[in-house]
Amino acid sequence: MAINSEWHATHKLPRNAKLEERLNWHIVHAANCGCREMPATIKRELEVRGLTVPSPRSLK
Repeated sequence: MAINSEWHATHKLPRNAKLEERLNWHIVHAANCGCREMPATIKRELEVRGLTVPSPRSLK
């Protein structure tokens, strides 16, 4: 998995981010960077909300 340094430099996840901010950040992150997998807590919350957990491949 390759990191998209340019994307990370301009898209910082704020400290103490609210759940909504974290969900949105991780969805956009999955679409733009392949440096790591989405955290399990975020995946679970997306599933609870009935949303499909995106994979980098599904977002391209």
